[in-house]
Amino acid sequence: MEMNVLSYLAWRANISLRRLRPLMLELKRFPTLPPHAARHDLASRLWAQIQYFGKRNDALPEWREAAQMSGPDELWQHWQRLPIVTKQHLQDHFDPIKMVAELGLQGKASSTGGSTGEPTRYFHDHAMLRASMAGQLFVRQEQGWRLGMPLIRIWGSERDIGRQATLRNRVSLRVQNHWLIDGYRMDEHTVDRVCQLINRLQPVALMGFTTMLEFFADACLRRNETFPPGAIRTAWNGGEMLFDHQIELAKRVFGVPILNNYGGRELLAMAYQTGENTALKVVRPWLFLEIVDQQGRVVGPGETGRLIWTSTICRGTPFLRYDCGDLGTYQAEHCDESGIYCISQLEGRSAGLIKLPSGKSINNIFWNHLLKEYPAVKQFQVAVLPGPRVELRLCGTPFSESQDREVRNLLFQLLEGLPSDIKWVPAISRTAQGKLVQVVQEPEPVT
Repeated sequence: MEMNVLSYLAWRANISLRRLRPLMLELKRFPTLPPHAARHDLASRLWAQIQYFGKRNDALPEWREAAQMSGPDELWQHWQRLPIVTKQHLQDHFDPIKMVAELGLQGKASSTGGSTGEPTRYFHDHAMLRASMAGQLFVRQEQGWRLGMPLIRIWGSERDIGRQATLRNRVSLRVQNHWLIDGYRMDEHTVDRVCQLINRLQPVALMGFTTMLEFFADACLRRNETFPPGAIRTAWNGGEMLFDHQIELAKRVFGVPILNNYGGRELLAMAYQTGENTALKVVRPWLFLEIVDQQGRVVGPGETGRLIWTSTICRGTPFLRYDCGDLGTYQAEHCDESGIYCISQLEGRSAGLIKLPSGKSINNIFWNHLLKEYPAVKQFQVAVLPGPRVELRLCGTPFSESQDREVRNLLFQLLEGLPSDIKWVPAISRTAQGKLVQVVQEPEPVT
């Protein structure tokens, strides 16, 4: 295992890791609490958040009122009466730049990729940034990764498409034994590179967007590429839905299933599987989950509803009853007096691939990262039409001439000359369940 011992020692000696260990132990301890103790713990954390956000200058009126309640128990009883915070709320009322200027917050401003078609800007304070690192390490270890184990990530060039990582980042990744593979343009060279890394570094952990892992596994199957038993110790996805056929394909090629790793930039690690066919464990107590219908009413076990999340850590952007745009269900055995602690099924995060005439494939998550660089874009949708041709539908403030040229040039390069167009629209159509679909395949309209 190349650099495995060195990487392990580097991890163990890392000062940040020592600071994160108490946070990781907290995540390990919480699921062992009896339901009444877990409820009391979560109620206390929610109370602390309301006490903080309810007294901020940008507080919603309902938060100010809730902050006047007698304590955690009363808040717990009235929690579901508080408003649901949407992406539109964050865009209109909680601009990161204004929060820093007016509230003196310290931390980091960033943006989601917008997997539901709505890029969202947010602010993480220092406590949230520490929790981000701790939660990521905790979930990876729960899914079978160990300190020093090589991690091959078929993902893309982190936040910036097409830009080279800095020397500092490259050195950091190498010391961590973390191998980042650009997956936005999947082709045979990508497959060759990943195969070489697995054979040289085994045993490894493998992660990536679901459709990227599927593309790699399918290519290996076509090429009769095999790996020794145990070469891939564990594999998990991110950013997309996970379907049964993808799991079966992975088991056939990798020797292990793909596990579901559910998260988002604004809320970090949210829920995860530890084994095949198991429910996704919510990252509690840092997150409190509710599942509601379109009217905001709590749904019952087995019913599909909107996932409503509250961060008990973040004191930058107020993620209080935040609708992240995803759908899911829970089962009765995964809920007690402390709330929902497992998600039985995720719905509505499928991206897929766009195949080009050359045979290359582009993962549709690309669009999220591309358009987050343009704050004027409030919503987007990519329509693949017969021909084929691509129509990029945008909602927001139209580009300047220079931005329009820049985006059109990017489209031309990305799509290798495939006909494409940009269309500004008043609104993006939603599904019957109220979800924005990022990429759609559409027939020609009937005239």
